[in-house]
Order: sequence, then C-alpha cells, then structure tokens
Amino acid sequence: MFVPLVAFLARVREKFVAIGVDILVQDQVKIVLQNLDLTKAQQAFCIEANSLTVIPQMVDQRMKFDVVLIDGDHNYYTVAEELKHLEAITFPHSLVIIDDYEGRWSDRDMFYAEREGYEDVKCATPKVDTTKHGVKPAVDEWLESHPEWKKAQPVPGEPILLMRQAI
Repeated sequence: MFVPLVAFLARVREKFVAIGVDILVQDQVKIVLQNLDLTKAQQAFCIEANSLTVIPQMVDQRMKFDVVLIDGDHNYYTVAEELKHLEAITFPHSLVIIDDYEGRWSDRDMFYAEREGYEDVKCATPKVDTTKHGVKPAVDEWLESHPEWKKAQPVPGEPILLMRQAI
C-alpha cells in the first residue's frame, strides 16, 4: 500500500516526505519509487528495518506524520506495539490507515519471521505467543482505551481509517 499512497501524494501534494518501514523492501518497490518522477520537494524513502525498532526512534526524534499506514506483520503483538506509539507520531488532524483489520489476518496471527522467503531476514519480529490473535483485536482494544479516536470504513473490506473525533 505504500507505493500507491506515494503515487497519490505525488499527484495531489507539491511537497511531502513519505517514509516506509519494512523488514524487507522488495526490489519492485525500489524500482517503482525510483521511477515515480518525484520533484525535489517530493521525497519517498523506504527503511529496511523493524517498525518496533524504528517507531520508538521516531518518537524520540519527535517526528509526526499527517498519514500513518499500518500494514506490516499481521499479528496481534506487532500491531498492539505499533499502536502504543500512535498518538506520539500523529497530529490532531492525522489520518491512520490500517490494513488487514478484516480478512484472513483479522483474527489470526502471521509473523513474517515464520513465513517462507523471510528465513534470512534478521530484523523480523520473532513469533510472540499472546492470548489474543490478529489485527482486529489489537485495533479494537486500542480504540477502546482511546475514545477520542474513531474508526471509519469508507468502503466494505480493507482498509479501515482511524481519526481523532472533531472537537
């Protein structure tokens, strides 16, 4: 979803910085980003690292984002950990896009550390056994403890949007 988001921003924003974090940035993603013909004021970067390491660093550096996309390791543990930092990396007007809230990873876990083709990816989060599973319970639990945030689903299926309630 990162590449389509960057392509959209390139059409509607004169200036932006997009930062993607993934444990394995696929070659096709690198090629597409290089060929988007972005201006000097439009920048897109992919950091090959674990979001659970990078997001706390972003918090420490007081980085904030207008749009946050959560679409990585499809499991309760990772999503719950990422969401812990959400308020620190967003503005009051920020939009959060969450993939995999419904569908096959909504109520079951998948860790890339156990997925075929990722055996050599050292920064992948090792499997963590939890009593809850899937993206949906992590998001629902976080929303319950953050009532100022609301969930929206503009189209049936994926993704969902999170935004702070207008005051």
